[in-house]
Amino acid sequence: MIYSLNIGSFEGMKSQNQSTILNLIRLKEPISRAEIAKLTKLTKPTVGALVSELAERNLITEEKSDTAVAGGRKPIMLRINYSAYYVVGVYAAAEVIRVILTTMDGKMVFDYKKDITELPSKEEFIEMIKSSISYVMEETNVEKNLILGIGFAMHGLVDPENGIAIFSPHLHLEDIHLKEILEKEYSIPVIVENDVRALAIGESWFGQGQEISDFICISVGRGIGSGIVINNEIYKSSFNTAGEIGHTIVNINGPRCQCGNHGCLEAYASEIAIIDRAKRKLQEKKDSVMTETELSIPVIFRAAKEGDELAKKILVDSGESLGIATANLINILKPTKIILEGSIFEEGDILLSRVRDMVQKYTIRSSKEEVSIVCSELGKKGMVLGAVALVLREMFKVGGLQ
Repeated sequence: MIYSLNIGSFEGMKSQNQSTILNLIRLKEPISRAEIAKLTKLTKPTVGALVSELAERNLITEEKSDTAVAGGRKPIMLRINYSAYYVVGVYAAAEVIRVILTTMDGKMVFDYKKDITELPSKEEFIEMIKSSISYVMEETNVEKNLILGIGFAMHGLVDPENGIAIFSPHLHLEDIHLKEILEKEYSIPVIVENDVRALAIGESWFGQGQEISDFICISVGRGIGSGIVINNEIYKSSFNTAGEIGHTIVNINGPRCQCGNHGCLEAYASEIAIIDRAKRKLQEKKDSVMTETELSIPVIFRAAKEGDELAKKILVDSGESLGIATANLINILKPTKIILEGSIFEEGDILLSRVRDMVQKYTIRSSKEEVSIVCSELGKKGMVLGAVALVLREMFKVGGLQ
């Protein structure tokens, strides 16, 4: 059986008009019934009836306005009751499975992480996911009928329509039918998306992408990916594979990437690539305060801050490669903002400043065009909050509740 957000608490709701009203309240709260009728062109009796149904389902709250309207009466103002229902968000990558429970405004009620120390088999991976979700549900003791859905941000290539993890390169797993497996297990609707596209949706709801119609998220970790938002919609392409900036070529004679090609951005600027390059240089007996045995991203940044020339060159070169790839994206798509996510942007300004320099140097723009480059404020919780946003976006869209 396939589940969707029209089951349970929302059964029988007037999908289009009710969803329109619910989303309008979210965007304009506090707002009166009269203002809703004016903005939606619905009659006042229709708005009144639909609002009453929303109130019966505990989805909205009512409060008296502080100011009176003509005639001296204070109108009743409406707000979303964000604590009435919950969302489960899941983020799965090669190193961690993270599961959170939030209210409808993304506020975390519970946060659980399960580290992955050895690459699991498909069966082990599925069992890890189930046990993590079950643990969160048991610990919070939230009634299942109060959970709107499970949003799943999955590393790698994803088929969001069917909820399938097609291929996860860093996990070395493929063809995982996440939606089918989890809906069968929990009888709760499940929405699956690529982790970086989920991050972009999360930024549009909770982060630096709010009220911005065109922006790009670039995430740098073990790999490099991007989530592209155009006209307020996430761009996937017909093949659900858009955004693979990590596998754009920055040097055809460059090192071999995990994908099999040579010179991919990921082979120059990912965390793994930065550490691997430092190891190779140290093996060549290059002068440095770093040692092979304790290499990590923080160690390399710390060495660079202390004046280590090898560390500085590695980070500068990686920043230039990432900056050139970012400039190419900007020249093609012309977003108004680039949002960078990853620990390498939190460690210091050495790499980030080179990204900005390359963008400034290699983008072609008119005097009216201004592309801001910012670091994500959501940080490591961006992916899992993006998973939550997958469910919220479905809930609040027109026709999303039935």
